[in-house]
Amino acid sequence: MENVSPSCPKEATRFKHLRKYMYNYEAESSSGVPGTADSRSITKINCKVELEVPQLCNFILKTSQCTLKEVYGFNAEGKPLLKKTKNSEEFAAAMSKYELRLGVPEGKKVFLYPEKGEPKHILNIKRGIISALLVPPETEEDKQVLFTDTVYGNCSTHVTVMTRKGNVATQISTERDLQQCDSFQPISTGVSPLALIQGLVRPLSTLLSSSQSCQYTLDSKRKHVSEAICKEQHLLLPFSYKNKYGMMTHITQTLKLEDTPKTNSRFFNAGTEKVGLAFESTKSTLPPKQAEAVLTTLQELEKLSISEQNAQRANLFKKLVTELRGLNEEAVKSLLPQLIEVSSPITLQALVQCGQPQCYTHILQWLKSEKAHPLLIDVVTYLVALIPEPSTQRLREIFNTAREQQSRATLYALSHVVNNYHQMTQEMTQDLQDIADYLLEQIRNECTGDEDHTYLILRVIGNMGRTMEQVMPRLKSSVLKCIRSAKPSLLIQKAAIQALRKMELRDEGILLQTFVDGAAPVDKRLAAYLMLMRGPSQADINKIARILPREQNEQVKNFVASHIANILNSEELDIQDLKNLVKEALKESQLPTVMDFKKFSRNYHLSKSVSLPSLDPVSATIEGNLIFDPNNYLPKESMLKTTLTVFGFAPTDLVEIGLEGKGFEPTLEALFGKKGFFPDSVNKALYWVNGRVPDHVSKVLVDHFDYIKEDKHEQDMVNGIMPIVEKLINDLKSKEIPEARAYLRILGEELGFVRLQDLQLLGRLLLSDLPDSLKILATQSRERAYISFKDTSLL
Repeated sequence: MENVSPSCPKEATRFKHLRKYMYNYEAESSSGVPGTADSRSITKINCKVELEVPQLCNFILKTSQCTLKEVYGFNAEGKPLLKKTKNSEEFAAAMSKYELRLGVPEGKKVFLYPEKGEPKHILNIKRGIISALLVPPETEEDKQVLFTDTVYGNCSTHVTVMTRKGNVATQISTERDLQQCDSFQPISTGVSPLALIQGLVRPLSTLLSSSQSCQYTLDSKRKHVSEAICKEQHLLLPFSYKNKYGMMTHITQTLKLEDTPKTNSRFFNAGTEKVGLAFESTKSTLPPKQAEAVLTTLQELEKLSISEQNAQRANLFKKLVTELRGLNEEAVKSLLPQLIEVSSPITLQALVQCGQPQCYTHILQWLKSEKAHPLLIDVVTYLVALIPEPSTQRLREIFNTAREQQSRATLYALSHVVNNYHQMTQEMTQDLQDIADYLLEQIRNECTGDEDHTYLILRVIGNMGRTMEQVMPRLKSSVLKCIRSAKPSLLIQKAAIQALRKMELRDEGILLQTFVDGAAPVDKRLAAYLMLMRGPSQADINKIARILPREQNEQVKNFVASHIANILNSEELDIQDLKNLVKEALKESQLPTVMDFKKFSRNYHLSKSVSLPSLDPVSATIEGNLIFDPNNYLPKESMLKTTLTVFGFAPTDLVEIGLEGKGFEPTLEALFGKKGFFPDSVNKALYWVNGRVPDHVSKVLVDHFDYIKEDKHEQDMVNGIMPIVEKLINDLKSKEIPEARAYLRILGEELGFVRLQDLQLLGRLLLSDLPDSLKILATQSRERAYISFKDTSLL
């Protein structure tokens, strides 16, 4: 009599207890492009497989007589010629060394109990055998969708009963889209933190089309598996045609039943280690020679540096970075002192470019222990923070460095790593709490501490506001106190307002109060207005519309009127709700007339919405702010931002640049005046692309830069622009350095800000190195510049 237990009913398994099921197992993996026989890579495994059933739902898997073969050529018909690999005997011994115990309680979730010494790559092969034998339970329905346990995790499986004998299924097929399985995670690629395209650090599953189909022949009396054939296909989409043909990998597993002898053993010891059926990651352990190869490559690089044979340096450096990515953490740690002794600058560059955890784990600790230059620590910290998927250890290291350095680079690095860490983990960890406590301490006493440091902290809080608001709501309250207080400087009050840019703005009456306060400075009032308009209520809009006609400050009145008029005329998808609020508010009010843009603050807005067949609507927006000093009609703050919105998704701020401060009118003249850097260089660039400028772009250039298509210019782009660069630097050197700051945001993340004082140092660097760099860029980019400028007509 079968020992049926409540946790394992008879119908939960197709294998009867006190029997052994003997199979011949064959697996073949083929990679390449179908139709190109001699370029394919083929590996084949053969084994004898024994599945013993001492108890219902508990099994013992044994594999023996295994061989491992590989292709060495193809015959005239294109069929592969196989031979045993050099390590076939070693492979056979590893496969047969340990038996594998497993349990399938209730016939659903699979648990494995491997021996302690079983290598993971051998265990993964056995996982594949088990997965191929797991046939879903049959029902009266011929078609159904079930969630089943596989080597790729829990997968949605389409099950079809192909044939029946009476009420018993004799042939069943299954289909799976492996990308929908919860543990389908191909490896990630190494990537430099300096790479413009960081996406490939994500799992490569996004570039694959992966599917699996299985065909089962079942015994009509005993219902066990007589034959199983499972086929997988992994297609590399970037190199495919119609997502069907191209570079792909085929994997075929076949199990054929040979015998079902009886057994008397009922013993089953689960063991101490318990793992799931899903594949485990296996990192190959590299031989000591690999570490020697890294050292040799670095030594060759150092020799080239001394001999100035620079032509070979790029390839050698790439080789060095690739070899470092192949080392594990222990290997890097033990090798690091030798690498530094050969060349610490090249080693540091290679470790940063490596982009793998084993490379950057020790960088910051080493730099601090060597008492490296603070600027070097800043640069490396910033780059390490940009590497995706940060660990808790990296978060803590960057926090410690930022707390010690308190520099712009390290604190902005902290904001980037906090955002990435929280987005990845979605947890409120103690490390994040510690960071929030630190930031809260820096803006205590209503932001009345050191002005430069407080300004930096507020900018950094703004960069990670969404995360910090969730971690510590009290931080937002402290920021609001800085806005409300008259103690800090105007610069700090505005920075506090802008620190709210990523936070939820619900019932923040302080913003409306600040805007309607006629005694407050213009730029603070407009900063509060712009922040409020990110998510205003109908009551907020009604009050703004009601008081605007009576506004005494013409700069405020003109800016708000132009901003509201632009909302009404905008085609941007994301502000349609805001447009409705404005229309409702203006039923009882009228907008003031917008005045001369050369003297009064205003908001600029250009948007275009496009609907394409079978695609969601898309809108693109270019927005700018120009705020003037009410006393002298000179600009004191400017901003330019481009936004892309796809219907159904939040708008994406592609690029935003801003300039704010006081006393930088001479700098603006040097940059934007009639004979300034930008107008003159734009003129030359436009002439360089044959004057093919869209009409609407020409109008803007004429209005702002006095650009005239007929102007004659230097024929050589580089020779034409270099004197302008030199003139800009000299102009800036001759002026009193202003108290002004410029910032840059890309995709909503603020990368940092610079003081205009920094331009003098930048100028010296540019004048020494820029000419040759510009010539290279000009040679490579001539056609692209014309095409990209021409494409602005799409707006």
